[in-house]
Amino acid sequence: MTYSVWHRGLGITLDLTEADLGHPEYPRLLDEIYGNYQPDLLYCLEAHEDEGFVCPGFMAIRKVGGRPHAMHVAKGERPETRAESDLHKALRDYTAKVASGEGFRVTRTEDGEHGKQRRDVTVEGAGNRRLAYEIQLAAIAGGSVDERTRNARRDGLTPLWLVNNENAIPIDRAPWARVNVQSWRDVTDRAALPVRGGVKHLHMSRCDWGNPVPCPQQGAGRCGGRHALWEPVRGLYYDDVIRRTATGELVSLYLPRPAGRRGWHMWVTPTDKEEFLEGRPEPEPGGTTAPGPGGPDVLTAHGSGPEGAGVGVRTELTRARDDERPIDASLWHTEPGPSAFSRPFTVGEFVIPGDLVAARRTFTRALEHCEDIAAHLPLGADIAAGRAELTGDQRERLADARERCRRLAEEMHTHPWWETVEDRHAAREALTYAATHDSAF
Repeated sequence: MTYSVWHRGLGITLDLTEADLGHPEYPRLLDEIYGNYQPDLLYCLEAHEDEGFVCPGFMAIRKVGGRPHAMHVAKGERPETRAESDLHKALRDYTAKVASGEGFRVTRTEDGEHGKQRRDVTVEGAGNRRLAYEIQLAAIAGGSVDERTRNARRDGLTPLWLVNNENAIPIDRAPWARVNVQSWRDVTDRAALPVRGGVKHLHMSRCDWGNPVPCPQQGAGRCGGRHALWEPVRGLYYDDVIRRTATGELVSLYLPRPAGRRGWHMWVTPTDKEEFLEGRPEPEPGGTTAPGPGGPDVLTAHGSGPEGAGVGVRTELTRARDDERPIDASLWHTEPGPSAFSRPFTVGEFVIPGDLVAARRTFTRALEHCEDIAAHLPLGADIAAGRAELTGDQRERLADARERCRRLAEEMHTHPWWETVEDRHAAREALTYAATHDSAF
């Protein structure tokens, strides 16, 4: 039991020791949630860990001695498998039709060997691949997703949870895919079912001063190498996923967070998976976290402390499960940059790091770009007299250019090299010289 609980629907923390739950603006909130359990509504704020996920289940409000308490619910207390909706039936039939049309053996709604749950569609693909399609459109407890996923794997099946909501519980608890369809009438042909999430491709992002993000490994500056980034795949349709998962053109991959609770499940090509793992075994949910900055064999510990843990859980529950953003995987896979990028420059008594010289050159180009934009703007006198005006696009371009200059300047000025010099003025002059000459001595 606990007295503090997170209400995902309202995005607020409830204090069950207070009569108004700490939110007088919601005077009847306790009556609404007491005895009315809904999966995915109330969460524990304590730093629970269960196989790498946030809290194994959800919270329900009970009263003990007349006082409300929040209690964990590992599985849904109300039936989670209702009578199939028309949309559920349409997606199940579409899945079976596409798989059968590709020549694969299909079984609909079969009994599993473990437990009594029934799977929507089982597809026997190429090379002894067997997939269990779980079409999940209604609310479900995380504990139920975990159990059904484990049972599918015990039966030799790779589960694929199909959802139509960006906050669906199966997202990143198991291999998944997301479509946006909301009505059975829209389940007509492939054009109506673009895949919005769950499939990623590996992109190696260059870490140089053209990249606005500091080096994820160093935490500052740019290393000149290339870092792994998993980006969402666009242009795929649901029938593509059915076919490619059955043929092995798409395979599942699990990636732990460096220091978080819930990792990522994704469908990727075998080539991308092999390049990314570099011969390492694929991580298992609930195993070790991602490698730390020291390399693939150095593991990052989980955060500690009740205050930090609470903030971490709250942040995790606030974001959409499928936020469609790229996944930074640089701690797992990074290609080193050219040695010339880190070659130091010697100017007089100063030995200047190569990345700082590269930063100064980039800053100079950014200033020139900013000045070029300003030179093509209307004169201030004409604007004041009403003879000309700045357009929204001009304002935005100038603001972006100035912000980039500010950011680059801040990164240069916080470089650790400055702490090693005594005469900063002379050091700045030496840096400017090094940045404006092809070679320095």
